[in-house]
This record gives sequence, structure tokens and C-alpha cells, in this order.
Amino acid sequence: MKLENHHQGRRTFLKATGVSIALPWMQSAVSAAMPKSDASMRMVCISSALGMNPEAFFPTSFDDDYELSPTLRPLADLRNDFTVFSHMDHPGIYTKHAAMNSLLSGVDAKKSSAGENCSMDQVAAAHAGYQTRFPSVHISLGGSQGASWTASGIKVREESDPLDLFRKLFVNDPLAARQARKLELDQQGSVLDLVRGQAKRLAKSVNPTDREKLDEYLTAIREAESSIQGIQRWQDVPKPAVAFDDSVNAHGSMDYPTLSPLMFDLLFLAIQSDSSRVFTAGFGMHNHVIEIDGVNTGYHGLTHHGNLPERLKQLRIIDAFYIEQMARFLSKLKNTKTAGSNLLDETMVFFGSGLGDASRHSNRDLPIILAGGGFQHGKHVNALQHTGTQTPLNNLFTTMLQKFGVKIDRFNNATGTVSL
Repeated sequence: MKLENHHQGRRTFLKATGVSIALPWMQSAVSAAMPKSDASMRMVCISSALGMNPEAFFPTSFDDDYELSPTLRPLADLRNDFTVFSHMDHPGIYTKHAAMNSLLSGVDAKKSSAGENCSMDQVAAAHAGYQTRFPSVHISLGGSQGASWTASGIKVREESDPLDLFRKLFVNDPLAARQARKLELDQQGSVLDLVRGQAKRLAKSVNPTDREKLDEYLTAIREAESSIQGIQRWQDVPKPAVAFDDSVNAHGSMDYPTLSPLMFDLLFLAIQSDSSRVFTAGFGMHNHVIEIDGVNTGYHGLTHHGNLPERLKQLRIIDAFYIEQMARFLSKLKNTKTAGSNLLDETMVFFGSGLGDASRHSNRDLPIILAGGGFQHGKHVNALQHTGTQTPLNNLFTTMLQKFGVKIDRFNNATGTVSL
């Protein structure tokens, strides 16, 4: 792993926080400048809110032929398609459970101003824009992750039911609903024109402190304008028809053996149909009993196991299940051929958590995997630097954003990049 340092100027900071001033969407500009969909990189960020048991997750050596850990064994057939990182985390985060909110930004949302905690997925989504129907797609089973934040500091909503996500992605609205939506969008656009004009007039007479607040407000206005223009573009375009059984019924919200395959199948279909280029998915924080064979205790209680053997056993069953679901998803991507290679080579799949060890409420040594994306994989990387400090996770996010096509020197508090 090679770390590369860069000078950070004002322009870089604005890019890193995801703050930008964008021109309105124009058909001629899109058709001339945007990349073709069959050659576009995708990004999927998968997370586990309460970490992974570190003793069973991390391999014990960094050799080229390192042995997969018990939790990672479901990925055995994909060994050369992913990289495991040890000693990587967000150095400024000490928020215990709340770290799940900062996983994709490395910034404590409660201590940051609007825009300072913009998450890497939303930087990528802003870059991709409305080339696809949805700039980004979000789902989390068992509770919200809350890790996605826009440039104006708004937390992005996640779907919690795969069938709701199916309807959003692939079920066309009736004509009457589309007409009502068109009228609503037109009215919203008129209101935005009005408030933007008022804000510009106000900017001439405010002090520096108020001007900063006004800038945040104008950033939110730009986000809303971009969203309205994008939705209008796709308003009358039929959604893609896909083969998906929407009659499947789960026992409840903890029926992960039913819900998790549905969730990942929908992500696969959304990638395959080019409905979006940016996705977040995962498993949230709760203390319900997950309906997996061998598990009879609430999830939160298991993560705070106190080294009790029976609790550790059940926790590791859950952790292995998460990785099994990811392995199934990666295999589907890899087995889907494209003009260039396969969908896995054209999709970066990140797995991680804001907690390194929930039993100690530790935010250090996060469990991190990166798969696909055309990188050179097959390694267990020791990210401990020569100074004895751990590599900021935002270094990896900077590398991922650059691979996605974002012109960025560093993301948030990154100190460099990661070579893979």
C-alpha cells in the first residue's frame, strides 16, 4: 500500500466537502460530455452498524497466501476479487454507536456545520447526477445507518423494506400520478426561482457570519434545483422491466434469510439496468433476535458479549451471514458479462462499519473490505503507518472517488490516497 500526500488549498477543501456550484442540467451538455453507461463505474457501500467480531474477522498474517479468517471464508471463491484492510479507521471519531453516522464521511455530524460532513457516496452521486434515474439508492435492514449526508448537511433517507425499494425502482406510476407530480415539480421550481432571487438581493447587505449561513442556504437551493431538473428529465421515461418476484413475504423485519437476498438482488438489478450508479446498503442497529439458525439472543446484546462463549458463537454466526450475503452479491456481479469485462470489475463494493469492536465501544481498527472496481486484489493490507498511526479510512475513500471519476485531491480529512 502506497500513501501519497498532496497540498490542501481552498479549492481542494471545497471539493472535499462536496460543496460545488453546478450549472443546470442541459441535454446537449449531457450527450456530449457524459460517459456511456456501459463503461461507467458503479459504487456500492455495504455496512454493519455494530461492527464485526475482530478476532474472527481479521486474517492473522499479511502474506500473499494469507489464510482467510472464519468470518471471511464465504468469500473463498472470490479471493482474488477483494482486499482486506487492517489498522484503518477515522482518527477523529470517538462516538461509540453513533460512529455509524460518520462511516462514509469521517466527520462527527453533531459537531460539524452543514456541508462539512458530506459523505463520500453523495460526492459520487453529485458527480454522476441524473445520468441515471436515481443519483443514489439507499436501503438498510433492521434500522437506519444514517451515514449518507448531502452537501447541505441533510441526512439521506434509507428504504427499510426491499419491496418498497422494488416499487421505487421498477414500478411505473399511473398517468394521473405522473401528471400530478409534474404540476408539483413545476410549482416547486417557481418557488425556488423566487427564493433564489430574494437570497441574491439579501446577500448585498449581510455581514460575513450571515453570509456563511446564506451560502449554506443557497447550496440547499442548488441541490433542490438539480433534483427537480433530474426528476423532470425522467418523469415520462418508463422504468425498466426486470425479472423479480415481488410476491415474497418475510415473517417480519428480522427475517434476514428472506429480506437480505431480496435487498441484494434489487441492488444487482438496479446496477444491471443502470437505474443508478451509487448505492448504500446494510444491516442496522437493534436488539431484536435475527431469524438465523443458531441465533436466539438480541443482536445488540450479542455484540456486547462480555467474551461469553455462547454469545460469541451466535455473534459470529451473524457476522458470517453478512459476509455470505455479500459473497452471493459479488458472485452475481462477477458472473454478469459486460462489453468490457464483467459487472464486478465495473463496480466498487465497499464493506465496513463505524465500530471496530462493539463490545468495547471501540471506533478503532474498523473491519474494511474493498472488492471489484478493477483494482488489483487478493491481499490483506497492513495499513499501520511507519509512525505507528493507522491510515485514515478517508484515504481509501479518496482513491475510490478518484476511480469513480471525481476530480478530487483528498476527501474530507484524508492525508493521501491508497494504491491497489
